[in-house]
Amino acid sequence: MQGVDEAMSDNRRRQQESAEEPELAVFRPDKEGLEQALGTLEAQVMEAVWDAGGPVSVEEVRAALEAHGKESAYTTIMTTMSRLYDKGLLARQMHGRAYHYTAAMSRSELGSNVTRRVIDALMTSFAEPAMAYFVEALGDEDPDRLDTLAELINRRKAQGKGEGSA
Repeated sequence: MQGVDEAMSDNRRRQQESAEEPELAVFRPDKEGLEQALGTLEAQVMEAVWDAGGPVSVEEVRAALEAHGKESAYTTIMTTMSRLYDKGLLARQMHGRAYHYTAAMSRSELGSNVTRRVIDALMTSFAEPAMAYFVEALGDEDPDRLDTLAELINRRKAQGKGEGSA
């Protein structure tokens, strides 16, 4: 159950980190991937920045998108990258007269952040139906995952008991 331990450790680490989370105001279940949390162009820009693997200029991102058949004006990409910076998804540094951007978090960190926000919202407003449907959907998709979920629940309960007895 090494994967379970790693997931729990990652969750604890993220909960303890500072509250610097990106501003993601919308979740679109009718979309796929990053477009569920970002606009189409924002998702494409984030993918280009991650794929670059290091600091990247607006022009480099524009060229990368164009190479994939997604033509946009330089100013459109610049505005999008500035908005992603404002949302906390990109970091930037001035190099000469132009900013060079890097991702402020990895793909998996963004995925975890979006997941946490969606689940927190569901638990706040619809806890019982959300939990019931999650268990039902998990069992339908992969019944073995119910065992993993049960182990996570048991570990969390044991953790809570350990904290209360100290």
